[in-house]
Amino acid sequence: MKKIFSYMLMTVLSTAVFAQTKVILDTDIGSDCDDAGAMAVLHKLADKGEVKILGVIYSSGKNKFGIGVCDAINTYYGRGDLPLGQNINHDVGDPRDFFSKKIATDTAAYHHDVINSAMDLVSAYKKMLEKEQDAGVTIVTIGHPIGLVHLLRDDEGVRLVKSRVSRWVAMGGGGWNFSKNGMAEYMPELLEKWPCKLYLSSYGAKVITGNVKLPHTPKNNPVRTAYESFIWNCLEKGRPSWDQIALLFAVRPQYFKIESHGSVEQTENKNVYWNNKKNNPKHHRVLPKISDAEMRDIIEDLMSQKPGSAKQSG
Repeated sequence: MKKIFSYMLMTVLSTAVFAQTKVILDTDIGSDCDDAGAMAVLHKLADKGEVKILGVIYSSGKNKFGIGVCDAINTYYGRGDLPLGQNINHDVGDPRDFFSKKIATDTAAYHHDVINSAMDLVSAYKKMLEKEQDAGVTIVTIGHPIGLVHLLRDDEGVRLVKSRVSRWVAMGGGGWNFSKNGMAEYMPELLEKWPCKLYLSSYGAKVITGNVKLPHTPKNNPVRTAYESFIWNCLEKGRPSWDQIALLFAVRPQYFKIESHGSVEQTENKNVYWNNKKNNPKHHRVLPKISDAEMRDIIEDLMSQKPGSAKQSG
């Protein structure tokens, strides 16, 4: 009971003290199911009034059905009209399909209307940012951040990032998001040119979620389907919560501590890591200050709660 009361108190205080976080979520959903879990967390935080969702970007160009999964999840949570953008190129992304086509094409089950096509991601990013009046937008990438590369290659995109974006929260470090599926060659350019604060989150391997309360959600919940259909049946075994933790930091920073002396760098073998011996004042690393069990319970609760009090964001 003390832990539950503590969570509630922290949430009430955070809502009272911090302004509503404005988020653009950038995901490579389909490569893993924790992206779906992160989208569920994002929507429930929006239901609770803690975040305004400006839109969703799908970064993989090698499996077009991921954008349909994004729309299915948005629709499940009552936000089927959220702006969407996708990578229309084929140079970055995981071509494997674990659940994307299954969910995206089943419009009868999930009642969404986007299957495999949306506005190109640069145009979508600019349209989302143009609507904002100040530099209060947080971009959260839980996949390959190729969209940010192309956004910074666009003159208007650069202007909008500098005038509208306050920070980039990235789930990364090590191999996958920054170094695999064609992304490695773009990272030096992105790390050099990114003009705002960067918060790196790579924690989550020991925080297993998706196998406790999510199995008891409705069968037409596309997040549940993603966990059930992923290669290891994560609805039964659970899955590490890398993406959910990065997303949670963006909205509830009170659960985290921040290391500010260091730099996000790419090594000779193309992996990206946190170098605490070299300082870049714009770079920060994020680590939980609560226990793995506490983090698991918070994420599992948010992932499995019913859609409710849903208001259109964007």
